[in-house]
Formats: sequence, C-alpha cells, structure tokens
Amino acid sequence: SSFYAEAGGQEADAGVIAMGEDTIFVVQDVQSYGGYLLHTGIVEKGSLSVSDSVTCQIDVKRRSNITPNHSMTHVLNSALRQVLASIAGNDDASISIDQRGSLCNEEKLRFDFSYKKALTGKQLEQIQDYCQTVIADDLEITSNVLPLDEAKALPGVRAVFGEVYPDPVRVVRIGEDTSIEFCGGTHMARTSEAVDFCLVDETAVAKGIRRITAVTGNLAQQAQRLGREQTQIVTEAETWDPSTTPDLDKRAGVLRKELEDLSSQLSAPLQTELRARIDAIQKKAVEYKKKQLAGRVDRVLNQIEQVLLDNKDEKVLVLPVDIGADSKASQKVLNLVQKVAPHTAFMGISEEEEGSGGKVLAFCLVPEELASGELLKADAWIRTALESCGGRGGGRPTNAQGQAKECDNVAQLIADAQEFATVALKKIGAETN
Repeated sequence: SSFYAEAGGQEADAGVIAMGEDTIFVVQDVQSYGGYLLHTGIVEKGSLSVSDSVTCQIDVKRRSNITPNHSMTHVLNSALRQVLASIAGNDDASISIDQRGSLCNEEKLRFDFSYKKALTGKQLEQIQDYCQTVIADDLEITSNVLPLDEAKALPGVRAVFGEVYPDPVRVVRIGEDTSIEFCGGTHMARTSEAVDFCLVDETAVAKGIRRITAVTGNLAQQAQRLGREQTQIVTEAETWDPSTTPDLDKRAGVLRKELEDLSSQLSAPLQTELRARIDAIQKKAVEYKKKQLAGRVDRVLNQIEQVLLDNKDEKVLVLPVDIGADSKASQKVLNLVQKVAPHTAFMGISEEEEGSGGKVLAFCLVPEELASGELLKADAWIRTALESCGGRGGGRPTNAQGQAKECDNVAQLIADAQEFATVALKKIGAETN
C-alpha cells in the first residue's frame, strides 16, 4: 500500500482505494497490526471482495502539508538541544533534553521533550530563529536504511526514548549535521519546502515535560503577517499620552485581551514581547493616574477642611468627594474629619469617574457619643445610603465604608444618606429631651 500508517507521531494518510470507476473506498485511517496495514474507511460506491485488484490514491495535498511538519519536528529537536545547551553554557551531553512524544498533522507539529522549567521569551525566539535559518539554508534531506547496530553508532544520531526500532532501520539526515534520526515517516527533499516556521505555543504537559506547538508553510506565513499587524498596533499604542487619553489603562487592557484571543495564531516569542510592552503601557497609565490622584487628594483635603471649619455647628455632613475609588485617600479624609470636626457625623461619596454612572465609594465616621445608642450607627448608615443603587457596605458603629458597582444618581444617594442621619439625630434629640 502507498498509504502511510500512523506511526512516529505522524498521522496516517487519507485518500481513496478504487477499482475502476465502479468501486470507491474512502480511507479515513491507516494502522499497522501484526505486519499488516489496516485501512479503515467507508465504501462510498460499489463493493470490494478478497483478491480484488485495486488502485491506492493518497490525498497528496494533505500529505504535502504533513510532510514539512514532520521534517521540521526533527529540526526543532536539534534546535532545542542547540539553544538550551548554549544558554546553559553546557554541551549536548551535559543537558537532558529528550523527545517524549510528537504529533505531525496537516495543521501543525507538536513536540514533547524533557526539560524542568518553562522556556523564556529569548529562548523561544532563538529556537524559532534556528528553525527559520535551517529553512532558508535549503538543506538537503536524505534517508538510508542501515543495520540497527551500525545506525546506533552514527555520531549525533537521535532516537526516541523507549521506542523499539526495526533492524535494519531507516536513518533520516538533514544537512551534514543538523539532524540525524531514526524515522520511518515521510519527509521533504529540502528544508526550503517548509517555506516558513512559526512557534505558536510552549507549555507544560507533565512534571519535567514541556510541549512546543508550531506551524509551517502558509499557516506560518499567516502567523508572521498577523504578528506584524499586532506589533504595529502596539507600537502605535505606545505613543498614546496618558494626559490626553484618560482611559489608557482600559484601552491597553483591550489590547491585552485581543492578544490573548489571537494566541494560537501568533508567534509565542512575539506574544511574550507584546505582553511586556502592553504591560508597560498599562503601568504608564496607572502611574500617571496615581500622580494625578495624589494632587487631587491634596486639593480635596483642603476643600473639606474649609467646609468643616465653615460648618462647625453641623452635626451631620454628607459631601461629594472627588477622590475616585481610592480607599487609602478615603481614610485620609476621615482622619482629617476626626481631627477638625470630631463631633460631626460625616459621610463622603466619591465616584470612580465623575458622571460615568459607574462605581461609587461611600465612607463615613460617627462620633462615639452619637453611635453609643441604637439610632445612628456608621454601618447601618452606609448600608441605607447605598441601598438605592444596589451597593453593599459594613464596618463598625463608628466607622464604615462600602461601594456600588453602578450608580447613575449620586444626588439621590447623598439625599438618602442625609435624610437617614437627620431623622436619626431628631430621634436622639427627642429621647434626650
């Protein structure tokens, strides 16, 4: 049979077994059992009988997509040993990198190998560059069948751990010394037939076992084009000024999400680089916001201090406070209230983004003399104030805080808080009288 049976990580051929035009058997899988090739599929037309003379027609296009992936698996094996040994400062004999499995189909190649830790972005880039260089060098790929003992004695020959090889065995060589492996699979005649190589994923599959996934040919070229497009997008984003782009951190977050959605279609080393660059954009945005907030908090504290001094006789103050959703800044406000107006029940209401209808923060302080009864407790005050916008909060009788994810009517929230405290104080006054 001209059909390749699944072996060595390479998927079986597909195609048709025909007897003239009257009988067509569509082959979906081919496996080797007891020295025979078992072709599994569907008889679409006619019938087959023992001793019929048939014609085997493999799906040439499918095999032509699988073959480069198998050959480049050999190159990848070599690249891993070359790059990881070089970075470790060791020779091939002193670093344990052995094949632990592989898969080669028409869409991708997958290679499992022994290694104790995740590969860095630099290592992935060097491995990808190595494979691309081998393709560009247009190296010849040859095969020879040798006695097993003679084949094992070849310098630099590689074999899969735990695999049982026939005697004699087929030896596949790429270039002079790029790769020498025992292999019965289908291979290219020259490395340039792979066209391009793109490493799209590196992950752990078990303790001490890593897995690399890559693509060749048109899929690799598509990945490279998409990578250039994403690089251009990130490069443009790096020019955004946080002072004129108030939602820079969110926009960078969107870029990060888009990058993750495309992860299976992009070069893994490029993904590592772009993630780092997007993280830097988000960091720039956060640092700018922190700097702006620090100045804003100072202004707010000065404003609140003046309001407190102008309303010394007020028992209750509920104020809008422009500190975003910064809980640390809210504590600074409460510390100021406790210092300047220790006998005033105070609540601050702050929107994360003013007028957005989004997140809102509420925090309050109740003097001990007012909280000692059951009528005005800080935790109950917070819960009542946030109730209108579905928020939640809690704390102690003298100190509490809470928030709501959305609030499109901050004025109503302030009014509810003011009314609750005013009613409570009237009851306290009535009980005192």
